[in-house]
Amino acid sequence: MKAAEVSETLLQQMQHYLTGLISKEDYALLAEEYYSSYGHVIEGTEFYEIFSDNIPDCCLFYVDEPGNEDEKEYNFHKILEETYDKLKHVSK
Repeated sequence: MKAAEVSETLLQQMQHYLTGLISKEDYALLAEEYYSSYGHVIEGTEFYEIFSDNIPDCCLFYVDEPGNEDEKEYNFHKILEETYDKLKHVSK
């Protein structure tokens, strides 16, 4: 597996959440499993730095922790959208 393939898959997973194809819970499970398996392929890249600085904590806080579900959904979506935009620029 090459870095470009890993980055593209992580972006596709994010896009599936952002377009409503999967829930935030499903996204968190998919991303965690894939990132755990293939994250080492993109280590040291700008994509890896942005992804690892934002997504794991976002999933932990807005999916796993208790709180207002509407607020959690809003904040989760906002962070994923912002991170997705950054990652699209660095993956080109």
